[in-house]
Amino acid sequence: MRLDWIFVTIFVIELVVRFAADGLDPRRFFRSSWNTFDFLVVAVCFIPGVSTSATALRVIRLLRVSRLLRIMPDSRVLLRGLRRAAGPALSLAALTVLLCYLYAVVGWMAFRDHGNADIPGYFDNIGEAMLTMFELLTLEGWNQTLHDLRQVSPFAVPYVISFLLIGTYIVVNLVVGIVINSLDEAYKERDHERALEYMATGGERAGVEATINELRTVLDRLEAQLGTAVQADEPLIISGDGPDAVETTGAQNHQPSRNGSQLAAGETAAVELPRAEVADG
Repeated sequence: MRLDWIFVTIFVIELVVRFAADGLDPRRFFRSSWNTFDFLVVAVCFIPGVSTSATALRVIRLLRVSRLLRIMPDSRVLLRGLRRAAGPALSLAALTVLLCYLYAVVGWMAFRDHGNADIPGYFDNIGEAMLTMFELLTLEGWNQTLHDLRQVSPFAVPYVISFLLIGTYIVVNLVVGIVINSLDEAYKERDHERALEYMATGGERAGVEATINELRTVLDRLEAQLGTAVQADEPLIISGDGPDAVETTGAQNHQPSRNGSQLAAGETAAVELPRAEVADG
């Protein structure tokens, strides 16, 4: 009992710390389903009569173990994926029950009056027929069932084989596909949330800087291809005085003219140099 109350005290302290981290706002705190679950588990321990009931204490201990799911991050994704798969899986389960019922009715009409005491009553009534269909769906003893039904009617072969193909290899695999697809969507949603969190904590600035660096690389390549790259060892020529001074380099002399009229008009090609390459005269 003392050990139980020690753990309860630890859980209460944890709840208080999380409540303080949420700004002492109850709406923000209970917005998380995990916070609500943890609060209910701890609150049950203080209900009169529960602490003296051995059965209730065992249930509470089991609920405490489930709180460990919060520690494992992938468990949340799995639970989210299973929750996503619940709706489609229930629809497929209803379709499976309907399929079993249809085959059970057909089997009841075809195999109920076999008159052989050595063959079990697989289809004596609709309930037994539904149970037989469920056993076939799980592939439990299907070969023995087929062997017994073949002694009653040759219709047993297409009947059992068609149900196994539809029920086992199609419906059951569809359930597996639904679960896998839901888990994949849950993992994509988690990655999207992490990307948004990264963008909110400075990832946007890092992305912009990476884009700028890529643009600089592209511009350097274009500059080299056009022959306008400035060599670091070429002298810097400053023409003019005051604010109207124009900075040029020896590379300007090697620039090909586009046409004679432009040169006659006094058009020149300007090249902007990094500050590190500018030498004081």
